[in-house]
Amino acid sequence: MSRDPEMERNYFLAIVLSLLVVVGYPLFMQKTRNPNPIGEEAKIEENKEDVSGGQSERDWAEETPSASAIQIPTKPSIETFENDLFYIEFTSLGGAISKLVYKGEHKNGGVDATSFFDQDSLQTGIFGTKISHENIDLTQAIFGVKKGAGGKEIVEFSYEKPEEFRLVKRYYVDSEHPVLGQDMIIENLSSRTKHFPVEFVYGMQYDLSDSMIARSYELVARTDKIESANIHKIAKKGYDLSAEITWAGLIKRYYALIVNPDWKIIHISSNTDKESAKTGTLYTTLRMEPISIEPGQKIGKQFFVYAGPQRYETLKSFNMGFEKILTRGFLGNFKIWILLALKFIYRYTHNYGWAIILFTLLLKGVFLPLTHQSSKQMKKMQALNPKVKALQERLKSDPQKMQKELTQLYKRNKVNPAAGCLPMLIQMPIFIAMFRLLPEAVELKGAPFIWWIKDLSQPDRLLTLPFTIPLLGWDAINLVPIVMVVSQFWYQKTMPQPSTSNEQAKIMAFMPVFFGFICYNMPSGLVLYWFMQNIFSVIHQVFINKIVVVLHHEDRE
Repeated sequence: MSRDPEMERNYFLAIVLSLLVVVGYPLFMQKTRNPNPIGEEAKIEENKEDVSGGQSERDWAEETPSASAIQIPTKPSIETFENDLFYIEFTSLGGAISKLVYKGEHKNGGVDATSFFDQDSLQTGIFGTKISHENIDLTQAIFGVKKGAGGKEIVEFSYEKPEEFRLVKRYYVDSEHPVLGQDMIIENLSSRTKHFPVEFVYGMQYDLSDSMIARSYELVARTDKIESANIHKIAKKGYDLSAEITWAGLIKRYYALIVNPDWKIIHISSNTDKESAKTGTLYTTLRMEPISIEPGQKIGKQFFVYAGPQRYETLKSFNMGFEKILTRGFLGNFKIWILLALKFIYRYTHNYGWAIILFTLLLKGVFLPLTHQSSKQMKKMQALNPKVKALQERLKSDPQKMQKELTQLYKRNKVNPAAGCLPMLIQMPIFIAMFRLLPEAVELKGAPFIWWIKDLSQPDRLLTLPFTIPLLGWDAINLVPIVMVVSQFWYQKTMPQPSTSNEQAKIMAFMPVFFGFICYNMPSGLVLYWFMQNIFSVIHQVFINKIVVVLHHEDRE
């Protein structure tokens, strides 16, 4: 039995939309950004107290380092620090950090560890300072160094330009959270009021060799919303933003390096320092609101730095709005709701693989009444197809009358020709959000499922090949995408078969293979979700196929 042309259009619309999601969505995401609410600054100082040794209002006048305490070497020196969360190398070149490694959460065995920055001590580090009208680049100057005297203070750097100014930088590291801080003290040594247009420089190294990770490198800044720019845009023409900025950061897949000063940021500029075609350092400069200091006076500022995973609860705990970086992009807030739902299920399953399966099942259950009703509509459309074709043939010379007769036919059989696509269109935002969320969720990094699937953030890699397949670049047998393709074929077989041309039939037969190529090296958690969608759809379709359609008595044969 043939299918109504309207039904065929709905079916092919579904395919086109799926292609747009899989192929076009990552490109579309680069062009859209989500607004960000404001108003969470009330507790910033409370959190900064933790990093700076419990002093939100410092008596900077009492904290001038003595000349005998500061040692000024002739070449850069390194001071190392390590605790349960960080390994850090401080360099006296610019009073900066030359190596910053997040060691990961102890409970996860360090599987979520990452290196934010790793540079030779003779090269520019991060968290350096510039004073733009000075004739010396302070990021290249040798600072005096003094080790911390205990507590959270790790190291102190000092640079003095005689009869002009003294710059002191003290670093602190939190022992419980992936947080560090810098106190910056500027003292006016001249006999006149001096203006200091200060710039704060930091960066993060990038690697574009993995296409999945390459898309995740971005600069983010909080104004009255979340501003962002991806690595490709910055590498091509740089990035500049002049606005009243609360904080700024650099992010990559799973991780964020965010700087929140108690000082107004008025401008951000960013560029790449390329080491090769695919690697380099993404540097960002924060231009602070200029300050004026009277002769013999000093002013101190604090910089709160988060360097850790993009874990929603952790980011939110600082009450600085850091968690809003997770909402950037299309359907950003909706993506957070899905993440929280998955984490809620995980509390009971203790396995994110099973959490994904249960979440998929729950979604199917929520949309089951709508999907079932839509499927009944489609079966009625199929049963009415001979009547529709007869009307179209008989009244082809009178389109208005044909449309009127078709409307009456659908009305007395209680059929809506557009109902076939409605469930898919309603569920599409969920599919998009899952497609964006699962490859980014740090919760899946290192999360095992069953048997050979040891990490839901990576392809499942059932078997490693002793060679690489030419053109495709595959070096392993990934089973989950293969069974996903099989399930897609199975689902197509259970669907009522439309009357299509040979070319359309070939396209339909090729679609599962096409999706299989796209998903082959995607995170196994995402492919697992797609596979379970197919399996639950097949089970539902078996029941749909048993529905007996009863037409209006005027239209029964």
